[in-house]
Amino acid sequence: MGGGEQGFRGKIGPATLITTLTSRTAFLYLQCMTVENALTLAGQGWILSSQNVTKFCAGITLYLRDPEGTCAAIQVGSWGSQAESLLASLASAGANYPNILNQLLQQIQGHYQGEPGESCVDIHQILEEAAGAPGTEGQSPSRALAVLLDHALAGSCFHVLPSPQYFVDFVFRLHGDESQNLTLSGKDLEGRASRQTRTPPKAHLGDSDSVWDTVCLSASDVLEVYGISEKEGVSPHAWAQLSPALLQQQLSGACLVDVHFPAQGDLSVTEKYLYSSLATLIICLASLFGLVIVFCASCKNVSHYVIQAFLGMAVGSLTGDAVLHLIPKVLGQHSHGEESSEHESPEFVWRLLGALGGFYALFLLENLFNILTSRPSEDKEDNSTCNHSHGMSLQLVTDELSHQRQPQQQEGSRTDLVILPGDPWLLSPLPPELQLLPYMITLGDAIHNFADGLTVGAAFTASWKTGLATSLAVLCHEVPHELGDFGALLHAGLSVSRALLLNLVSSLTAFAGLYVALGIGSNEQSEIWILAVAIGLFLYVALCDMLPSMMNEKDKRPWLLFFLHNLGLLSGWAILLVLSLYEENITF
Repeated sequence: MGGGEQGFRGKIGPATLITTLTSRTAFLYLQCMTVENALTLAGQGWILSSQNVTKFCAGITLYLRDPEGTCAAIQVGSWGSQAESLLASLASAGANYPNILNQLLQQIQGHYQGEPGESCVDIHQILEEAAGAPGTEGQSPSRALAVLLDHALAGSCFHVLPSPQYFVDFVFRLHGDESQNLTLSGKDLEGRASRQTRTPPKAHLGDSDSVWDTVCLSASDVLEVYGISEKEGVSPHAWAQLSPALLQQQLSGACLVDVHFPAQGDLSVTEKYLYSSLATLIICLASLFGLVIVFCASCKNVSHYVIQAFLGMAVGSLTGDAVLHLIPKVLGQHSHGEESSEHESPEFVWRLLGALGGFYALFLLENLFNILTSRPSEDKEDNSTCNHSHGMSLQLVTDELSHQRQPQQQEGSRTDLVILPGDPWLLSPLPPELQLLPYMITLGDAIHNFADGLTVGAAFTASWKTGLATSLAVLCHEVPHELGDFGALLHAGLSVSRALLLNLVSSLTAFAGLYVALGIGSNEQSEIWILAVAIGLFLYVALCDMLPSMMNEKDKRPWLLFFLHNLGLLSGWAILLVLSLYEENITF
């Protein structure tokens, strides 16, 4: 090194160093860079020794990079912490170390004024001198900053870009043979470029051929290397000149950063927990709110038809979510990435809709056949003997509530509540072994709600749109399901308050399932498997539980019932179809 290095080898007065360095910037009017302020970094005393030179070099480098910003930091007392942060970032940079130093040189160049006639130095020379210093092993941020300040003291100019020849040398060094010539045999540059971008070469700081290998150059930098004006643009001749630089940047992978940009519809961890918890809370409250309508005796008929519409919508939303949304997602058809968005086609959605069309055709045929061939006497008989939980749920609830409102002659056992006129199969009290029935119902409901929570959690882990669709499906089937359980609890002899309490407790297990799914659903494979199981759950509940309730329901207004069932069914399918087709265009 020159005379500047001799100063750092021995001792140098801070006043001389500060006066010289401040004269190199274009901000001579700034009065913040005084000896007193500099001593806050250099330590006590007027001698800059090797023990405190590291932090001092970092602080002065910050001033050369941004004089005004450093003066502001000095005033608020944060200059020292900023210097320590710079040293820490350089020490932990790893392969990005040359990039950070190169950025520092670029920023310094905007404010720095060298001495006329002095030679120029670049990052390659600075790193080479720092790595070759005695007692220095590997990359040494403190030594590199000291070398940088030494050249600044000498008035050297800083050249922060490689020469045009470097890019050509890089390509031949990477793909040339022993004769330094490129050959077609085994030299598939396209394939090598693809692999090279995955594993960029590591730079050895003392190797003159590899200092720039991991430095990412901007478009302006590349144009400046070849002396091309940005205003004039790139001509065909200039493009031919730029080609080696563009090829080198591609082959080195220097500009590739392994950063995951969330796909459209992805949620942060906080948002996943917030939105999924809110959806689960709404599901729990809505399912209990469905019980409110049965407390109004005058609303008995209206509430009966509302529940029937919910049954239809439950079947539609459950089958629609499973077939139109979850099955494509599990099979990898619903892609949220940019690369697949150009090739994605909704054709598979229409094919799956055709499967639902076949289901609907037979549903219509059977319903019409039952309506047209049934007799009024059969309707009445069937209505009294059907013992399916959802078919009887509303009647059970309203009958039990009416029975509990009647004045009682004496307290008696709660099992007396189950002896209802018109119900031949309930003419005797529950036997002792069936007194555990309410708790068995509650346990089964708790397991069911836990599975619902797992499904909602996995859906929100995938995306908020999948979470919305799944939450809708769960909500629609929870209202009639909870109503059926409520009626069964009342039938088992529980009071209204006790039945509501057990329903509420069992619904809270949905949150346990939710947080389990969110915890393990961060793994993509776990998410897919949970959704795959959810498909089976949804199809079973829809086809083996809800659908028989619809088919077995008898009413004195069969055409109104037929209309409500179809309205709910088609509404559920329509909502899920729109979401499946246009979910990529939905933003918030």
